[in-house]
Amino acid sequence: MATSNAATNYLERRVLDFIFKNNSLSFATPNNDIYVGLATAVSNAEAGNVTEVQVDTDDANYTRQQVTAANWKQSTTTVAVALTSSATEVILTDAEAFPSSGAVVINDEIITFTGKDGTATANTNGAVSSSANVTVDGNSGTITVGMVVTGTGISGTVRVATVTNQNNIVLSSAVSISDNVALNFDGTNTLTGGTRGTSSTTAAAHSAADVVVCDTQRVINDNNVEFAAAAGTASTYTVTTAFVADKNIATAAVNGATSSTTAVTVDGNSGTIVVGDVVTGTGITGVVRVSTVNSQTSIVLDTAVSLSDNVLLTFDGSNILFVGTLDASKTIAVGDIFRINAGNLSIELK
Repeated sequence: MATSNAATNYLERRVLDFIFKNNSLSFATPNNDIYVGLATAVSNAEAGNVTEVQVDTDDANYTRQQVTAANWKQSTTTVAVALTSSATEVILTDAEAFPSSGAVVINDEIITFTGKDGTATANTNGAVSSSANVTVDGNSGTITVGMVVTGTGISGTVRVATVTNQNNIVLSSAVSISDNVALNFDGTNTLTGGTRGTSSTTAAAHSAADVVVCDTQRVINDNNVEFAAAAGTASTYTVTTAFVADKNIATAAVNGATSSTTAVTVDGNSGTIVVGDVVTGTGITGVVRVSTVNSQTSIVLDTAVSLSDNVLLTFDGSNILFVGTLDASKTIAVGDIFRINAGNLSIELK
């Protein structure tokens, strides 16, 4: 077996999204080119061509398993419950693909977090009739504000609005529940230990449905994605090179207003700005990239922009594809398996 593990610093969920969700040729039908997206040795410059893996077969029974989009979670979601500028917990719609700690961007603010909330269970202590006030007992785990509550008699998305104590809570909606009904409380979509306004950004209030982005991503997939030629087919293919995406995200603030110019001076940097980064921020529309980096405080964009002083800019390099080589190449014979392992994010050729 030859296994190609991606370089840890470059392993980025977005390249998997690109390969398996945006490239219609990947894992589709025989005779298509399949792009392989993990590498161990990564060059420091873009390359124009990516080596393709050609699959040839004369057997109509040749089968492949196509990646289901639902198995590859985006690290983009929305705010589920509005938060104030001082809130240290961020309640999200879906945080499954987010890491257990890291940073998120909401509008122009960067918020770091140290953990995720957990789950709890309890039983109703007395029937409830069209009321948001619920008394519980038999608790396991800690009930916290923002947890989604489920159980017989509860429909729709109902959250814990107030925790008077662990036996007396107020829900976000009135419910009718019988006595001794088992309730489940899920807080796994809540980011905890938040520090507001990091990396020279400003803490602000955020509304429900505001977009939340996390650059540190992970794959949610319980199964390997694999395919193999049926017995007796004449399928061979060779993997020689691959590509990854530079996951670097940098931020900086405009140091002096600009008016219809490509030259921008910045300060308060976090991360490294590189040529090709996509630049976003108030005053920038369309796709604008860094064309020249004179220094980390003096850059040139490929499009003239007008920016106010101290506007926060985000520099996203995750769309830059680099060419690298696998640690081994192997011609795959009939019956061999080409596998992408979602557990350790490696390519196995065996």
